[in-house]
Amino acid sequence: MKNATEIKILLRNWIATSGYFDFHDNDVLIDELCFYEKKNRADVVYANGKLTGFEIKSESDSLARWGNQHDAYLRLFDSVWLCCHHKHALKAIELSEKNVGILILDNYGQNITILREAKVNKFIDKFEVISLLWRAELDELCAENNLKINRKERINEARHRVLSELHFDLIKNKALSCIKNRYREKDYSSSS
Repeated sequence: MKNATEIKILLRNWIATSGYFDFHDNDVLIDELCFYEKKNRADVVYANGKLTGFEIKSESDSLARWGNQHDAYLRLFDSVWLCCHHKHALKAIELSEKNVGILILDNYGQNITILREAKVNKFIDKFEVISLLWRAELDELCAENNLKINRKERINEARHRVLSELHFDLIKNKALSCIKNRYREKDYSSSS
């Protein structure tokens, strides 16, 4: 039986080398990214021109928490994948929106099989995306776009203000760039 760490290594290798994703040297793989009010953690995140979130469920896991995790993932990620042991396959399909991709693995092989491809997520919450930015990064975004920087303003107030004053694509690109830069040093993609 593969444990979560072994599955994570297998998944990271699959993302980087399978050819399914167009993986480049400047792409970043992130382990345990906190998101959605810091109440959730994505097991693996693939950051290239978009954010792809992966949740791992091993044979010994249950899907009891997947409903809440699923909803949180759909608030942030451009595409969402559930990577699970084959014993969870039917339940995974039943509990997941049709745009959530499902990857299947077994105890013995080193293969990951696509049961259902992930589709573009249209449920993204803009506030969740801007919440990825730390205060200094948010201030930097303001400076880059000639917006007022008010240090007395609470961060959530600043986030709401920036969301109302800037096009979302600018915010999303900044968040993606900051996430990639923040985690680039921690990337150990296919060398694990």
